[in-house]
Order: sequence, then C-alpha cells, then structure tokens
Amino acid sequence: MSFSSCSVEFIYMAASPPCRAVWMCIKELGIDVDMRHIDMYKKAEHTQPWFVKLNPQHTVPTINDDGFILWESRAILGYLVNKYGKDDRLYPTEPQKRALVDRMLYFDIGTLYKSMVDYFQPILYMGSSGDPQKANQLKSSLDYLDQYLEIEEYVAGDNLTIADLAILATVTHLEGVEWSYKSYENIFRWVTKLKTELPYYNECNQGGINMFKDWVKLRREQAAATAAEEAAKSVRKNSRT
Repeated sequence: MSFSSCSVEFIYMAASPPCRAVWMCIKELGIDVDMRHIDMYKKAEHTQPWFVKLNPQHTVPTINDDGFILWESRAILGYLVNKYGKDDRLYPTEPQKRALVDRMLYFDIGTLYKSMVDYFQPILYMGSSGDPQKANQLKSSLDYLDQYLEIEEYVAGDNLTIADLAILATVTHLEGVEWSYKSYENIFRWVTKLKTELPYYNECNQGGINMFKDWVKLRREQAAATAAEEAAKSVRKNSRT
C-alpha cells in the first residue's frame, strides 16, 4: 500500500460519529490530510489485509502520521492538537482545565456514546423492539449532559474544546435514528450554537448523519421484509397442518 505526500493520512467512514469528531478537529486545526474513506457497511473494507495489518482492531478512525499509526478517536483528537495546534485552546495544557476536557471525553465514551450504542445496536442489527432499561440509560446520559450545559456554553468550560467535537458528533448521531433531543433545552441550545459557529459542520458531520440515516432506513426495510417473509412461512406451515 502506498501513501500520499500528505503528512497525515486519515482513514475514516463518514457515517461514524468518532470519525466525524476527528474530521471536525482536522478542519478546526487546518491540517492538510489525505482522506481515505472506507465502506464498512456494504464492502467490509475494514477487513482487508492492508488495513488489518495497519490496525489489528480494524476500527475507524485511524491515522497514519508519517508512519506513526494511531486509532481510537479520542486519543487521535488529543494527539492532533498536541502536535499540530497553534495553541492549547482545544486541549488545554493547564492540568485542571485539561482534566475537565478529559472528564467529558471519558463521559462520552463510557456513558453517553456507550448508552446510545447499547440501546440502538440490538434494534438495528437484530431487529429487537428496544430495551426500556437501556432507553432509560440513554435518557439519563442526556440528562447529565443537559445539566453540565446548564451553566456552561461549552461542555468543558467557556470555549470550544475537543470534548465538544466528540460529544457533538455523538448527540447529533441521534438524528440518524430520529431520536429527538429537542426536549433537552441546554443540549439543543448548544448543538444549535455549534451548527452555526462551525463553518465545516455540514461537510464533516451532517453528510455522515445523512449517510447513516439512509443505512438505518435500509436496515428497517430489510427487517420488515424478513418479518413479512417469516410470517408468510408460518401461515403456509399452519395451513398444511
């Protein structure tokens, strides 16, 4: 596999919230990157030998920075700011300010994003009707975030940080499954603010949400067709007995 002359290669799938968070960070930092989109839905390109060799977990996003390979989106976010940021605004070096950003990054991966995946993955991949307990866990996660934003304009202080980019990608992913967050007043205000403030929002985030929404629609149509086929089989079987 050959790489371009760009210092950083960004391997991603636009429908993935973690990928979109890194993409927004790249735009915010103004980094010149070689974008390489892989299709995980239809072509399973993440299982190709070249990518598994590069990243044994074969997950996205993955970056190749002149031979330095890194995956896990939140690690990538911190790395990019540490190496390419003109200042530490997005990821402060002062210990207490950085701790607040880290706290929200951990909240995202361990609570908010996790609760979203835990609830929707069985619905989208196994056709379940949705676990009420997991739905409540997602609602509780959004409640926590709404409380954080009650006194702050951004999730980790008074300016944009990488925690905002990560959590923005997570929250807006709910639009792809038509789960409204408008009832969370502070979250809705914050999302609306960032959609307006970030000039790259539509390019880096909205397009991927639309792609995910199309995939969700296809999955639901396939699930409905499968259910109808199983029902028809049951009717035919019963008619013969």
